[in-house]
Order: sequence, then structure tokens, then C-alpha cells
Amino acid sequence: MGKQTAIHEQVLNTQSTDELMDLYEDWAARYDQDVNDTWGYSGPERTLFWLRHYLEPECARVLDAGCGTGLVAAALSEGGFRRIDGIDYSKAMLAEAAKKNVYQQLQQMNMNAALPIDAGTYDGVTCVGTFTSAHVEPEALYELIRVTRLGGIVCCTVREEYWQGTHFPEVLNQIVESGRAALKQLCEEPYVHSEESTCKMVVLEVIRAA
Repeated sequence: MGKQTAIHEQVLNTQSTDELMDLYEDWAARYDQDVNDTWGYSGPERTLFWLRHYLEPECARVLDAGCGTGLVAAALSEGGFRRIDGIDYSKAMLAEAAKKNVYQQLQQMNMNAALPIDAGTYDGVTCVGTFTSAHVEPEALYELIRVTRLGGIVCCTVREEYWQGTHFPEVLNQIVESGRAALKQLCEEPYVHSEESTCKMVVLEVIRAA
């Protein structure tokens, strides 16, 4: 394992949502510089690769779930996606995301609860850097699938430690075995180059409504 910044280590090891929000409040203004210039964060560009593989950027409506400062949406926008909404629990991170001018809507939402979004609203959903320790429970995947239309795509990164240390694989298996979604891709991708970490890239096609 390579080097982590001190605040990143705190974020990965926090024990409560309130503590996590306080950390993001302090980190939001310099987050992009840290992850782009210091870390070598490849999650957004790899997500763009897979989403473009399955969706037509010009017409697809996409939800960036756990959008943070908007790095994923910025990558999607550069790749031709124009209809992007974002949700996150951190007001400070949402404020930074708004500065990028790539979202149609930005809203504060708790991804560990039912989302106030109609079923089948989106052609695609991305969730990058959010299935991570102390952030979102594996069951959040059910809601991401619910708000995606039939035939739509859900594209998630899952940090390797989270994959190994939580019941996310069991939730994923249940979704696939129940016929809610088809597993299109499950592969290992580079994640944060400075710490030599990897993630699982999970790509699902929604095939049955709840």
C-alpha cells in the first residue's frame, strides 16, 4: 500500500456520519487538488469509459450519486454527457460541485435512506468513491437500481477494502439472482495511484422493476 494523505486516512476510518461531514466540510475546498494532483485518482475516467460503452451520451439522463465535488460529472461532461443530476449528503461538497456548472440539478440526500426520486427516472446512475468505509451501506445499491429505468445502467466503484470487509458481494449476488439486474461487468480497476489501491468496477443493467 502506498501513501495516503492524513485527511484521507481520517475519512476512511471515521466512525460516524457527523464526523465524516465535519471532515468533508474542512476538506471540500482543496479536495480536487488533493485527488487529482496528489493522488492520481482514476475513478472518474474509468467510469466514463464504462458508461459510454453502454449509453449514448447525447441523450442519456444520468444521476451522479454521492457526487462529492463533481469530479465524475466533469469527466462525463467532457465525454459528451449533458443531462446530469447530482446528490450528496455533504453541503460543502455540493457547493464545490455547483461551481463546475455541469449539473442540471444538485440536491442533498441521504443515500442510506429511501431516495425521494421516482422509479425509473434515469438512464444511468454512477456511484464513484461512495461504497467506501463509513460512507454508504451496501443496501444503497437497491435504491440506485430502483431509480434507473429498465435497460438502464448502474455503474459503481467499490473500494477493495469495502468489498472484502462488508456484505456488498452478498447484496450484489441477491440483486442478480433475483432477476432485478444483470451483471454486465465486474472487474478490477486502478483506483488511487499514490496508494497503489484498486477497486471493483460493477456495471449492472436493470432488467426488472421492483
